[in-house]
Amino acid sequence: MKPKRSVNDIDKMAATETAAFLRRASITYLECCVSLMMTHLRREEVASILEQEADMLRRLD
Repeated sequence: MKPKRSVNDIDKMAATETAAFLRRASITYLECCVSLMMTHLRREEVASILEQEADMLRRLD
């Protein structure tokens, strides 16, 4: 029989898995947003908008 995990180990595992889920969900959401943009904007416009957004993110303190 395996020893039970400590509450701290379970909390750490839960936090790690929650962070991984949120990362995957965020990326999926972003991909959906980009796909939506591509339905009514030209590829060059979408790229330009995303580049502007990336620049703004890099300037955040």
